[in-house]
Amino acid sequence: MINVDPPTGNFPASGGNSTHNIVSESDSRLAFKVKSSNNDHYRVRPVYGFIDAKGKAKLDINRLPGPAKEDKIVIQYAEVPAEEIDATAPFKAGAQQGEIIVKIVAA
Repeated sequence: MINVDPPTGNFPASGGNSTHNIVSESDSRLAFKVKSSNNDHYRVRPVYGFIDAKGKAKLDINRLPGPAKEDKIVIQYAEVPAEEIDATAPFKAGAQQGEIIVKIVAA
């Protein structure tokens, strides 16, 4: 299980940046993948990464100028062994265990 802090993102339609923490409540190491419902106006970094057991990872969201609207960021996650070095591998293998949705609003 993961959570995102803060759980939503609010941006001016003219563009802006927001930093969030992806927080793991799992006793296992996790890999994550970040997807957006609007790739024209949002950039996320990193797209793939790891979170140690009970750890956290930083997620930067950049909103480019565009029309005001609601979108979402979806963070998928999967348990991985400590020796895994490729964060994309579990998703290529279809190993997704869960996901969390972050509502993002440009006004």
